[in-house]
Amino acid sequence: MDYLKILSSKYDMIEEWTRHGVTVLKSSDLYIQLIEPHHGTGFQYCLRAEFPETFDRWSVALLEEEFVNDGGFLQVLAAIDTFIKDKIIITNDVLSKGMRLE
Repeated sequence: MDYLKILSSKYDMIEEWTRHGVTVLKSSDLYIQLIEPHHGTGFQYCLRAEFPETFDRWSVALLEEEFVNDGGFLQVLAAIDTFIKDKIIITNDVLSKGMRLE
């Protein structure tokens, strides 16, 4: 499966940059970082998702999932869909904790 192509198509995203096995996709509503398997990720893919309104840095992304195969990727897609569906709840929670949205 071409994970980047699927993510780009499903969420209407464009590739912002790719370096050393890390790719960032962006749209006006969602940011996604996909890290290819390597020693630091336990040889799993790592996907992080964040809303533009709450983005600070990738190390504190609101959604982080790891997967090793196509079945795991499909589960991650379901998690992203839930993440997007719950955007209002998530952003209100971030605001209530005193974090600044830009």
